[in-house]
Amino acid sequence: MRSCDIALLVDRYGDSVYRYCRSIAFTPEEAEDLYQQTFLKALEMHKRISLDKNPKAYLMSIATNIWRNHKSKYARRERIAPTLSGEQIQAAAGEEDILDRVVREEQLQYLRDLVERLPDKQRQTVKLFYAGELSLEEIAHILKIPKGTVKSRLHTAKEILRKEMEGH
Repeated sequence: MRSCDIALLVDRYGDSVYRYCRSIAFTPEEAEDLYQQTFLKALEMHKRISLDKNPKAYLMSIATNIWRNHKSKYARRERIAPTLSGEQIQAAAGEEDILDRVVREEQLQYLRDLVERLPDKQRQTVKLFYAGELSLEEIAHILKIPKGTVKSRLHTAKEILRKEMEGH
């Protein structure tokens, strides 16, 4: 398939793909993002799509994989740094002791300082993963290294940071 045939796919299957995106996404905005990402990925992979071999199913699988990756990234981030609603923040602010807040801010600053002292390879990987919110694959592509090396660097960095934080 040529990349110009993507418009044909959008015309034929766009409504179905959008309805599917709406059914699996939590909000209309997320559904629109997922829809756009699906066709952008299809454009990237246009050579793999054949009009003779159920392109609609292929588009749905692209959307499913993108959404699955999005959910796993969100879950991982929630485990690391949960997001609070406005009401939760206000309630916590009212109950939180100033001393606790100061201690937490000091710990965060200490952790930032530790990250800055990591070896370049680990520091760069940690920043791309957590601050840049990039996947392992994306980091591997950016750094031009295997995905396993990215995992190894993240693991090593986490171990260094964990040991330092426990000793602090």
